[in-house]
Amino acid sequence: MAYTSDLRLAQPRAAETGLGGKLQAIMTDLAQRYARYRVFRDTVNDLAILPNSVLADMGLNRSQIRSVAYEYAYGAKK
Repeated sequence: MAYTSDLRLAQPRAAETGLGGKLQAIMTDLAQRYARYRVFRDTVNDLAILPNSVLADMGLNRSQIRSVAYEYAYGAKK
């Protein structure tokens, strides 16, 4: 009985390790970071325009807006 093996399957593809793959990974990371930042900024802006009475109904104080927006966008507190 004959056995064969294909070592190319165990090695990373050239596109994933080359300069193109690294640039693509950087661009993907930057796009994800920017998307999270936009969620943070949009949440801050949306909460900032609410009157204090509405914020109080939500159980928030104006000083908590940034921390609530950060937790919403990034999933964890600072």
